[in-house]
Amino acid sequence: MKFFYNKRVGDACSIAGSIGFTGGGLAICKGGMVRYAMRSSLPATPAGGYTKRPAWYPTLAQMNGLQTEPTCVPSSIKFTYSVLPLDQITPIVPYGAVIYDHVTPIDHGYIGIKSLYKEQSDRTEADWVPVVAPADGTIVELGSLGSPTSHRVVIRHGCNLVSVYMVLNKLTGVLAPYATQVESSGSVSISLPIKAGQEFGRQRDNPLDFNIFDGTQWLSGFAEPYSYLFGEAWKPYTADPLPFFTASIRAAYESKMQRTVAPLFGKIDYDVVGAASGNWFLAGTIGYSGTSISQVENATKEIPGGPVSGKNIGSYGHLSISPDAVDTVRWIFSTGWWQDPAGDPKQFLITIASGQPTPDKLTASSGIVVYKLNRYSFIEPAGSAPRGTSGPWAIGYTLSTGNTEGVVAVQVNANGTLSMEVDPSMTSISQFTGFTAAKRTYHR
Repeated sequence: MKFFYNKRVGDACSIAGSIGFTGGGLAICKGGMVRYAMRSSLPATPAGGYTKRPAWYPTLAQMNGLQTEPTCVPSSIKFTYSVLPLDQITPIVPYGAVIYDHVTPIDHGYIGIKSLYKEQSDRTEADWVPVVAPADGTIVELGSLGSPTSHRVVIRHGCNLVSVYMVLNKLTGVLAPYATQVESSGSVSISLPIKAGQEFGRQRDNPLDFNIFDGTQWLSGFAEPYSYLFGEAWKPYTADPLPFFTASIRAAYESKMQRTVAPLFGKIDYDVVGAASGNWFLAGTIGYSGTSISQVENATKEIPGGPVSGKNIGSYGHLSISPDAVDTVRWIFSTGWWQDPAGDPKQFLITIASGQPTPDKLTASSGIVVYKLNRYSFIEPAGSAPRGTSGPWAIGYTLSTGNTEGVVAVQVNANGTLSMEVDPSMTSISQFTGFTAAKRTYHR
């Protein structure tokens, strides 16, 4: 499949059917003009989903604007430094958590640090710890996340491997000269070489968000990867960072992981084709971005990214039915629309009654299944260190069922969509007698 570069929606094009990534979505050459590529313009999804990257999905290199694919492989890169001092690391939150407006499982982990066990007022300058590059690379992205103590840094290590750091509190070391510019302008165009072990930031007041992307890997648990091209196109390339570290650093990280079952660094792709498990997007939206399909398919110029008009959050149309990131036998119902269609994200524990299928076994033949939804609390193993007000929960925590907050009726439809209705007023599944006008439909 032909791939074009450096074009935007509305530009002229000459090779019909060629595709390109605009940064805000997948585009296709149609009728001599670059238009957003609609799902109907692409080959049909295989019955079992995609077990490898479809030819029309941009490679990680193409997303980064590289017109040739790396000849070396990510496994040839070795992380020889811990990104934070090993003696300062506390429990690490794995990939896959669902928290507030992160409605679908998060594609980054959170590395905890000891200063979080102190009250904010008790933290001192001595509590700042360095953040360093785990391997040689080039810093290619640097920006603010809206706060003077929250930054995003991207390091390209070559060989199709990228590491990402978010909610970085301070820019120091090689990035110290850019701190004032980032604060005033929000982002900096940068291509700055960095060596393994070189400091580029400091952390004290938040866990460090951390993840990697490997352009040779592909997460097969996204039934319809097209939906991520308009929002977080990198998601299928999310990779486990642990194998990239040297044996001693990897062992130290593994000893701090909250999750105690493989994969220790977590999982984000829970779609089961034909079942309720996994991620869903509100009918009429293009997918992850929340933008309406009608707006995208008729566009003759680039649609700017950012908040969706009239919505409180971009994830208002997201729905996830997936296991908890740590207590993996418990299922979590996570929605961007609980009662407010403009978005009011909530996460509840799914109480599975005797005889009810788990979401990964709930298929079209199950009919309508009604689950009770409950608040939940965290139960830490005996002897766990006190976490204070902002430290991460202990390794191997479990979830405890709390107050009932309503019920959800779920039906997998024969056409691959999912119908769902929540009723926060009900406390028993027997109160639900059938779908009403409040029913919503979601697609993959």
